[in-house]
Amino acid sequence: MSNAKKRHLTVLVVDDNASMRAALRGIVKADGHDVVGEAAEGKTALTLIRQMKPDVVLLDMMMPVMDGMAVLTEIKEAGLDTTVLVVSGNQDQALIQQAFSLGAIGYVTKPLNPGRILKTFEQIAIVRKPRDDRPADAAAESSGRRCVIVDGDAEVRGLLKTLLGGENVEVVAEAGDGMQGLVAIEEHRPDLVFLDVDMPELDGLNVLRCLRAVHPDLRVIMATSRAEGEIVKEALSQRVAGYLLKPVDAAKLIAAVRKALGKP
Repeated sequence: MSNAKKRHLTVLVVDDNASMRAALRGIVKADGHDVVGEAAEGKTALTLIRQMKPDVVLLDMMMPVMDGMAVLTEIKEAGLDTTVLVVSGNQDQALIQQAFSLGAIGYVTKPLNPGRILKTFEQIAIVRKPRDDRPADAAAESSGRRCVIVDGDAEVRGLLKTLLGGENVEVVAEAGDGMQGLVAIEEHRPDLVFLDVDMPELDGLNVLRCLRAVHPDLRVIMATSRAEGEIVKEALSQRVAGYLLKPVDAAKLIAAVRKALGKP
């Protein structure tokens, strides 16, 4: 993302360690973003989220009074409009998966990795663009037949485009990696996204997490050669409309598209 187009985010830092809050504050400010508040425990954090409405919450897991998981739960249940990036020393995989299931966009383990934090901020800045930035033609009433394909294989993209055309689904954009995909989705606001798992720059599961943070109802079909149980479980937990294995079976693709778009 070029500096000319870079969006500055408002950030709330939540950690019970004052030194850690200072370190996070420094990372955020050095990249040109605004720290609008800090909290040392969960209840204060929730109050500030409601008052300040930050774009991003940097959230620790282990805190007194109310821990990070309870904060995530309340954010999800209350429908608070913010994006949560967990920054924690706890590397328990079950905890990490639970955080993602509650809507966290990412999970960065301590000691701090500024590069990972800022890379996630770049993704958040893309998906949290104001809705007024949406092009006029995309803002018009949708026919329910507009699709963005995000896949690292040009041959697969071509095949998908051909099959979708047979269903009168317009492919409004294609992307070969996850970051390009996020940009295309925000630019065109499609009704359906085809998303691969294995891609350069940003993989499909991370793209899906970004999308769910701000577009919880966007219909996504994943098309991938990977059938590992944990990957499928993660995709299903993010409410994908379909999970297809490559090579893509035309009949299964068409059935998934019709189901996702509510077509007979």
